[in-house]
Amino acid sequence: MFGRTTLLAALALALALPASAPARRAASKAPTGLKAFLLRYDEPTSHTFSRTPSLGWKPISGAMSYDVQLSTSTNFRENSIIWSKDGLRTAYTAVPIVLPWITGHPYSLFARVRARMQKRTTPWGVDFGFNLRGTKPAQRAAPNGLLRWSTVEGATTYEVWEMDMTGDSAVASFSKSYTVGTNVTDMRDWFTFHQDLSWVGHARWRVRAVRELYGSATADGLPIVSYGPWSKAFTTAATPQTATRLSLGETVSDVSGTPGSPAAHALMPGFSWSGISAFSGERAELYRAYVYSDSDCVNPVMIGSVVGSPAWVPRFSGALPLPTSLDALITARGEVLLPDGTQGVTGSNSPGEITPNETGAATDTLDLWDRDWPSSVYWWTVVPVREYLTLDGSLSYKDAELPQDVCAAGRVARFGKVGKAVDTANKNAYVTGPGLALTVKSAAASGVPRVYGNTPLITWSPAPAADVYEVQWGHTRYPFSAIGNLGTQNTAAVLTLSPGVWYYRIRGIDTQIPGSQTTGWSSVRKLKIAKPTFRVSK
Repeated sequence: MFGRTTLLAALALALALPASAPARRAASKAPTGLKAFLLRYDEPTSHTFSRTPSLGWKPISGAMSYDVQLSTSTNFRENSIIWSKDGLRTAYTAVPIVLPWITGHPYSLFARVRARMQKRTTPWGVDFGFNLRGTKPAQRAAPNGLLRWSTVEGATTYEVWEMDMTGDSAVASFSKSYTVGTNVTDMRDWFTFHQDLSWVGHARWRVRAVRELYGSATADGLPIVSYGPWSKAFTTAATPQTATRLSLGETVSDVSGTPGSPAAHALMPGFSWSGISAFSGERAELYRAYVYSDSDCVNPVMIGSVVGSPAWVPRFSGALPLPTSLDALITARGEVLLPDGTQGVTGSNSPGEITPNETGAATDTLDLWDRDWPSSVYWWTVVPVREYLTLDGSLSYKDAELPQDVCAAGRVARFGKVGKAVDTANKNAYVTGPGLALTVKSAAASGVPRVYGNTPLITWSPAPAADVYEVQWGHTRYPFSAIGNLGTQNTAAVLTLSPGVWYYRIRGIDTQIPGSQTTGWSSVRKLKIAKPTFRVSK
């Protein structure tokens, strides 16, 4: 294009240089090759994404910078532009806002780019349209009393819709929805006070993913919370508890564990058990699960709600209110008041009965901190709960056994909670930067990517339970010493680095965990930023 004298810059965007008339005419053309991508620019072109993608295009010789716009309209009216960036010195960029799940016909979001030359600006290029859409969860196997589904990429929480239950001699019709922060929930609404055979049947339910954007407001008022499509109606069998002594069952989330074969969970697990009898032989219809940091069960880190189901999972919303009077209890059971007015309610306390939380509400903790599995673990148990009629006629709920005692007697099991680190191996993470001859080059982070220019784009696959990510970079692999860091809700970031050898790492942050919310760091990855090189050929 430059005749017999050609300047090849190793940067993806070349600085403006004196050019011949044909070159100036060619440079006036708009940028081409614009596309959205998740991990690398050369991945197969897609127009539907579950999370916010990055943008890339083919560089133009002589371009000094680029302008990019993201809009909800193909006309790119000012009130429809939700993000824009001028003066980009690379032919790619991460989108720094979290986009909601939104679909159009055929597309709901549109991107376009133009180049700024030394003395002119090119027209806007052809826009690229795409949608963001959550997938439908699929049903997964779960023990009695639990509902479980597949995770949805890009989801921050899940909304569960309880529909109804059909049994041999009764039909329970109700509609209730609530949110959880994991991929499992309990069936307390079906079981509590309805454990007799007439209520045994099949529960119908649906679930959908929720994507919370943490206040990322946009100019045209896009929602900061969006929803994926509802799953199809699932059916789950509900089996009555057997008249045996209480025993611990599975812990279930992304994996399943048992007392004999415990597992480390990346997501908050659900807890299941069987039986209805305390060690004393007294039968119960209400239960409470506890999670402890010690095997003696004296230092609780999570206290469950009082439930009638043989399982428990913490909820963001949708707590099950317990009856506060005898009449209300009888109504909840669907029973007839007996002449003595007691209907299974006792009215005395014994010294061993305690109640850390009489209302039946769970503690504020909705998830658990990561621990160094398998050496550091959590311990859990379940105790029966009784209803008590007080002198003023109201009901209270108290543990019928001391957790410390039941743990000492063997009703205790361990499990792990280890948030999975961001995977920067196996082609789940990439580095994108300018290559030779005006190209955009993507290389797997598991190697040693070599790019030109000081603003590489790093991309990675999402980690379970991570809502936010932190990226750190420095000059040493070990011991790693960060000299820069940034936070993002997306799975891509543009770093500003000088030429040389760099190392970076990524970790997820679970905002549901109080206090320390971080998961483990990814493997430290090496990155080379090459200095611009020039070659003059005749």
